[in-house]
Amino acid sequence: MAGCTLLAASLAFAGDWSNSGGNAARNGLSDEHGPQTPALLWRSVRGAMFGHQPVTEGHRAFGVRILSFPPETTGSPVVALDLDTGAELWATHLPYEEGDWSTWVGGVANGQVYASRSGNGDSVWAKLYALDAATGAVLWTSDEEITGNDGEFVLAPDGDPVIASFTRIWRIEATTGATVWSAVRLGSVSGDCGPAIFGEAVYVADWANGGQVIKRFDLATGAFRYQSPQMPGFTLQNHPFVGPDGTVYLSRTQGNAANDFLYAFRDTGSEFVQKWKVPATSSAESELAVGPDGSVYMFAPGWVLKRLSPATGAVLNTSIPISTVGSSPRIAIDRDGRLFVNNSCGLTVDCGRLLSFNANLTLRWSLEAWEVYGGGPALGEGGTLLIAGPEAITAYRTPYTYCTAKVSSIGCRPSILSSGTQPSASGATDFVVSCTNVVNETNGLLFYGFGGEFAKPFQGGRLCIAGPLRRTQLVYAGGSGSPGTNCSGVFTFDFRAYVQSGAGAPELRDPGTAVYCQWWGRAPGVPAPLATQLSDALGFVIGP
Repeated sequence: MAGCTLLAASLAFAGDWSNSGGNAARNGLSDEHGPQTPALLWRSVRGAMFGHQPVTEGHRAFGVRILSFPPETTGSPVVALDLDTGAELWATHLPYEEGDWSTWVGGVANGQVYASRSGNGDSVWAKLYALDAATGAVLWTSDEEITGNDGEFVLAPDGDPVIASFTRIWRIEATTGATVWSAVRLGSVSGDCGPAIFGEAVYVADWANGGQVIKRFDLATGAFRYQSPQMPGFTLQNHPFVGPDGTVYLSRTQGNAANDFLYAFRDTGSEFVQKWKVPATSSAESELAVGPDGSVYMFAPGWVLKRLSPATGAVLNTSIPISTVGSSPRIAIDRDGRLFVNNSCGLTVDCGRLLSFNANLTLRWSLEAWEVYGGGPALGEGGTLLIAGPEAITAYRTPYTYCTAKVSSIGCRPSILSSGTQPSASGATDFVVSCTNVVNETNGLLFYGFGGEFAKPFQGGRLCIAGPLRRTQLVYAGGSGSPGTNCSGVFTFDFRAYVQSGAGAPELRDPGTAVYCQWWGRAPGVPAPLATQLSDALGFVIGP
């Protein structure tokens, strides 16, 4: 028999959005399956003047909600939210000293949230704070003052913060706040000149007479290694990002078509070699992305998205126009290659949108996202999509399908599906797991467990979930015609009722538990393994 497995999210879902750009390489690529539709999961209750990039770790989301400009002591709290419910877990106000700026949240790792009151174009210097992700308590402040903002912050593989401001780069010890090293650099403007990390390298885009260069610094020591050929231009307010193959990209734009290009460089370990460049639209504080297959996604003239070959820069696909006056567009990409795009259109009526595209840039869905600017997107555990605007931080999440169904002996390919956003441990929201295209007049059951996604040969098909397996009671497919002669059968199971009845595994009654399931059935009068019916699989999260 094959089955469906259920797993605690802390084990199966490893997709934290740790800093702006999603990860140290800032390539926007998540381990999670994003939402199939813009199904609302929750909206936070605390408003703000505008949105800032949210970050996630485990079942928590973190961000800043700016209510007033400096000077202020309680106008920019750091807020922690339950990723599954949106409930506010804590709010912490960083101490204010004369001259401080509004608070920003740079990232989260290993149970520590990093925030500071530095910034304002890198003119304000202040301490970096490490806050306890569970309570919001201050764990330490940095030994020395830094300057920077949330876009100038990434996290090293061991969790050390790395901040690249206008004139300095710091690596801060995550356990103590001590400075591991600092290095001198010179950005193009006094802000929005952040780093990207890949392997043992820290990459920044620096000013060089008549343009910019990519510089490589050593992650362990901060030593400057070498720089790229010059890219002509004047100002720049974008950050480098790095593909899975180590290619370093930079959208070097300033509003001058003659010099606005997306550049790709190969780092050989001793020098940068330019691979290609393509025309780009002007943006600032944008976060571009790389898909799981290495495809590069960028904003091209005409405010269209383009999918490029990482080898040559050749255009593979082009989207519909996504904006008219965007400034800080941002992209997140899920493990299936689907894009989630904030066009950062701002105040223009009917302009600000949150859009989702397939990998080939055909539109999946779109909804209004007014005045979001740099407020996401972010993809957290369970495929939770976050966007932060002035009214609220909003979360979207849906079940998702994965794996491949087995074709039965008479040509039926069972297809799993669900109705509802998530089963509730206590609420009244319906959640039904079904399977269509089943051999008629047969019995089947749903397996679930705690092992995560899987793909192992099994009874002539694939077992799509890892053990240990649990199972529900048998259900009857029904259908029309003589038994076993067509694909008109349908399996249906009320998973919410099963959760709330107490008949299933106790983990099903824990909100935030991630569930993986797969239908199994057997056709009558057919020898094994041909008799086995195996659907594709479904993943979802238990709600409160």
